[in-house]
Amino acid sequence: MNNDRLLASLKMLEHFTNDSLKLRHHSPYLSGFHFNRELLRAAVANTYLETAGKRADSIHLCIEKYPQKDAIKNIRESLLSRISAISKKPISEKTDPVMIAFDYTHEDFYGDRDTLWIHGWTGEHGISGKYSYLTASIVNRDLRLPLLSMPSPMGNDMPSEISGILDSIMPLFGHIDLLLFDRGFYSRELMIMLNDRKMNYLIFVPKNPQVKEEFAHMYQSEKKMILHEFSIYRDGRKVNDSVYLAFLKQIFDHRTEEYYDWCFATSVQDLDLEHIIARYKFRWRIETMFRVQDECRIKTKSKDIRVRYFLFAYEQLVESIWYLFYHEEVSFKGYLMEISSVCSTLVENEERRRSTHS
Repeated sequence: MNNDRLLASLKMLEHFTNDSLKLRHHSPYLSGFHFNRELLRAAVANTYLETAGKRADSIHLCIEKYPQKDAIKNIRESLLSRISAISKKPISEKTDPVMIAFDYTHEDFYGDRDTLWIHGWTGEHGISGKYSYLTASIVNRDLRLPLLSMPSPMGNDMPSEISGILDSIMPLFGHIDLLLFDRGFYSRELMIMLNDRKMNYLIFVPKNPQVKEEFAHMYQSEKKMILHEFSIYRDGRKVNDSVYLAFLKQIFDHRTEEYYDWCFATSVQDLDLEHIIARYKFRWRIETMFRVQDECRIKTKSKDIRVRYFLFAYEQLVESIWYLFYHEEVSFKGYLMEISSVCSTLVENEERRRSTHS
């Protein structure tokens, strides 16, 4: 691996940390330059930050010195800024229409749930709750990359969360061709919000009784679209809207060699039904991204969402740098080990130099 590229990658991570925590660049005091070592050591070993080095307390203090709302805002802006900076060239060079997938990913939590940021869970395998993050990722044929992630509390307003992320990422593109959502996002409130914003979207529809009834009257391999009108009550008044439902009956999947029924909600009236499933399957690339990121999970004993969110965003940036610059030449784990080793050498050399001159 090219050493100059590794040094540049460490600078990207250093800038993210400094901007997130409002630390001074090129400072003689502790900063992202020093914190990279502990963070990357924990990422390589999938271990707790508190056991990866001697500076966990310093990192926590830096993260927690700002009020929660301000800290989350700082991390969010720094993550988007770094992702935008490192992906500017790939995004500008891509040729496919822009497709953005939204999905939630979760971190297991073991212990007492005494914060609104920990969602309830069954207790199976000792998991008492989960931290949740909403991510928007570009999932084109020639590029898959997380753009922005946000922590999501219990009782979250999902359409508002998505709208807020759209506000942040739209300036990167100007126009987004298609938004992709899995069945967990199928809601009238979300579709009304997206229709109001005039966004093109594709949402996988759960097989509720009405959908099953529609499929019961279709023949194998039949494809059709119908206009579905609906309404909700908001602030004491009735809001009417509509969506197109695309039904595809018993379509053969060459990967699994099985037949499946598919139903999608969409705002696109002239949607190409022959290629709709192939387009939707690009959404699965965001799940691949999450699986890779899990390989560099930085654990912490802290329940503080500021700490949790900072570590999650750091992991996401680490994975993004690998995907953009290294994935064709080295495995993710190999990249992690190499960049961590280079970082440790840099920090140790700096510490020896300061010790010599003190």
